Amino acid sequence: MTTPPQPIRGASSLKLSLILPFIALIALLTSALGMLWYWTGSNTVSALSEQVMEEKAERIALIVDRHLHSSSAVLEAAFPSGQPVHSDISEHVQSLVSRLWMATSLHTQPNDYVYYGNVAGQGIALKRQQPALGQLRLKTLASDHRSYFKVTGIHAKPVYEYTESTLFDPRQRPWFKLAAESTGSIWTPVYIDFSAQDLVLTRARRILSPHGKLEGVVAADISLKALNDFVDQLHLSKHGRAFIIEADGALIAATGMPNIHLRPDGKMERMSAANSRDPLIQAVYEKIQDVFHTTAPDDAPRTALLEDAALHKIRIAYRRLSNGAGQDWIAVVAVPHKDMLAGVYRHMMLVGGLGLLALIVAVFIGTRIFGAVANDTRSLTRAVRRVGQGEIDTPIEVQRRDEIGELAHNFHRMRHSLFTDPLTGASNRSALQHILSTLTRPLPGQQHAAPFTLLFVDLDRFKPLNDRWGHDNGDLALAEVTLRMRNLLRPDDVVARLGGDEFVIILRGVSDEEQIQAVRLKIDLALQEPLVTLQGLPEGEVVTVGASIGQAIYPHDAQDAQVLLKMADQDMYRNKGPSVR
Repeated sequence: MTTPPQPIRGASSLKLSLILPFIALIALLTSALGMLWYWTGSNTVSALSEQVMEEKAERIALIVDRHLHSSSAVLEAAFPSGQPVHSDISEHVQSLVSRLWMATSLHTQPNDYVYYGNVAGQGIALKRQQPALGQLRLKTLASDHRSYFKVTGIHAKPVYEYTESTLFDPRQRPWFKLAAESTGSIWTPVYIDFSAQDLVLTRARRILSPHGKLEGVVAADISLKALNDFVDQLHLSKHGRAFIIEADGALIAATGMPNIHLRPDGKMERMSAANSRDPLIQAVYEKIQDVFHTTAPDDAPRTALLEDAALHKIRIAYRRLSNGAGQDWIAVVAVPHKDMLAGVYRHMMLVGGLGLLALIVAVFIGTRIFGAVANDTRSLTRAVRRVGQGEIDTPIEVQRRDEIGELAHNFHRMRHSLFTDPLTGASNRSALQHILSTLTRPLPGQQHAAPFTLLFVDLDRFKPLNDRWGHDNGDLALAEVTLRMRNLLRPDDVVARLGGDEFVIILRGVSDEEQIQAVRLKIDLALQEPLVTLQGLPEGEVVTVGASIGQAIYPHDAQDAQVLLKMADQDMYRNKGPSVR
């Protein structure tokens, strides 16, 4: 009897053994693609985050400079250099009040308090409490106690209020002693103004007699509250921190906390890295405090990756802020490295999970996703690199609704915030520096970049408009003037606001004098037209500003961006009529 054929055992196992390596290869390939995406994405995110952090540190530095620099003009307005100073102020009180009122009108925030003391022990000070209200503090004899008066205008007669019970001698104050021994402006250390419960910095300058001897010292107080408010409002990650710190660890400003706090005994004390109870601020200060003891330049932000036992990796950008007169601060932006890569971690887990669970389907889907992500990542990387090289108008061609799309959107939004004047919509000073740097950079093999013309535009009657019709109408006028200039120019020309009522226009590819004069004439005529957006004007009232315009041509007049700006500014001033100088 013949035995029927038996099925060959292990046939299905053989097929499975052939399939399993293929499945494993697919899973490995998918995981490798996921890791490659993670590596590419994490590097891009790190580069982009570092760029944004550098811009934020630079932005803090610009705000600090603008906040403190105005005090120089305030002191000069109160006591102009070279103007004779009387040794006895008692016979010149009204004229001094007028000068102090004018000085405190320049930059009411933060320079609302200007004062003067002389070697005879006399003192006069004006504290602006409201636009039309000031408090005069006066002593005309060294033995007198200071008297307080109410002042309601630049020429108003002071009205007596009261006299201090304690004796105030300006010659014994730190600002007087420091300035008396210095040939230039001095800054006092930061201190607490207990009456205002605020951090304050005093800038002072000595005043000499016609014979070159010390006659007195003029000073102005600068509140630092606005700096703390600005730093507190910077947009960072959930665990990120921005702060300004002194060499001893005392904080000028910091994210999420005041710069002054009450001790248990009820006394006010400055916030510092040590008592902030913020592990990130404490860790970063411990790592960077040696910067204060080096000669590191303070012309640009620097970045670093710090290692901390508790917080692990911390990415920081910092900028040293020193003025050679005693002020030495560091502005820091710090973000835990894990915050930067949170979105990348989520994507890595998603890609890995799809690779393990879906296998062959995941290969197909993952490949397509990787291709799209890789393209968008490369596009975003190129955009970041070109923006870092100064090409701030580089388009970001990423259309996604995931974290990378959000990252591209946030980068675009932050770039717009960093490089756009919020009032007028024109490019700001930082954007102008980047644009000029790019335009004056020759291509390889060329001696000069393509020619262009820079116009410096200064509005002639803006301050009278501001004084008469108010700051809100001043803001409307600036926005309207900017729109008029932009409507006259080509799409690739640039309108930038330097600050106040000063603008810069860049005419790309234009160097022909006849063409330049035609553009200048159009701008001049457009700005002579009555303003139409002002509000609250009486019927029939016509308000105009007009402008003075200067020019400089690259590379004919200069090859350096700063020199080009200076030459255009000088040309503008030559063209400004005597009545508006």
